[in-house]
Amino acid sequence: MTLIHQALLFDSPEQFLAAAVPFIIEGVHRGDTVLAVTSTGNTHLLRERLNGAADQVTFLEPAGWFDSPGRTLDAHHRRIDALAGDSAFLRVIGEPVWAGRDDLETSEWGRYESIVNVALADSRAWVMCGYDSSTLAGAILEDARRTHPRLAVGTASELSADFTDPASYYASRNTPLAPYPTGGVEWIPIHPDLAPVRQFVADHALRLGVAEVRIDDFVLAVNEIATNVLRHGGGSGEARMWATDRRVICEITDTGTATGNFLGFLRSDPHSERGHGLWIARQICDLLEMRTGPAGTTVRLHMRRSG
Repeated sequence: MTLIHQALLFDSPEQFLAAAVPFIIEGVHRGDTVLAVTSTGNTHLLRERLNGAADQVTFLEPAGWFDSPGRTLDAHHRRIDALAGDSAFLRVIGEPVWAGRDDLETSEWGRYESIVNVALADSRAWVMCGYDSSTLAGAILEDARRTHPRLAVGTASELSADFTDPASYYASRNTPLAPYPTGGVEWIPIHPDLAPVRQFVADHALRLGVAEVRIDDFVLAVNEIATNVLRHGGGSGEARMWATDRRVICEITDTGTATGNFLGFLRSDPHSERGHGLWIARQICDLLEMRTGPAGTTVRLHMRRSG
């Protein structure tokens, strides 16, 4: 059995429980690893309705689980890797966090929901994603139908007529990057000696508002992408840094063209010589944007500002 990825669209607690409780109970009886990553209210309702079975469920905070698209994919992989026995399954009932997201974050989390179908395709996992239709914007609900092959309806499951092939959905999200500001942008060339680039990132990230405890991580992520410039991007490029109200951004450009879909979202084979840098950068950064074409490649690494 391979991945099952469902959207649960509900407009009341009763509708949520009608699908979530049987889903969890079946998993507990099967001996599956069951995670509930739901809102505070729905977590309370689940604990009440599940009674003793709740002790066999791992309850997690949505803000921690849905922290960044790359880290959430990796969290799924790690839980699946830890399954005991060939018959074990990972079941996740989750409510992605949409409140407080800006347009870029909302778009990238929609991209994440679509990529789950590819990244976890051969995994022993059943992921049910809850969408509260009484509070969420219509565009988010429409996207849920586009990014989930199946819809949960009570204890039943039906195909989503609006499901979109992940490659097509991914391409639809590759709109032009927002222009960087005309002022307040720092710049450095990328040459074979990357020490100046690392120092550049360390100095400006702290000044622009990245928390001190995350500076080394940011330097590592940029170093991985700059290394790709040297190996695959023509041997030279540029790095720019600036800040928005919410994030600090390091943009790296080169003249090379990357090939393939879902770049950096698919976990690399440990024996492969390629693909690790983007995967690592997606784990470290809060968001990573990438655009590539005949004119070259641009990668933007975003880190939240502290405070």
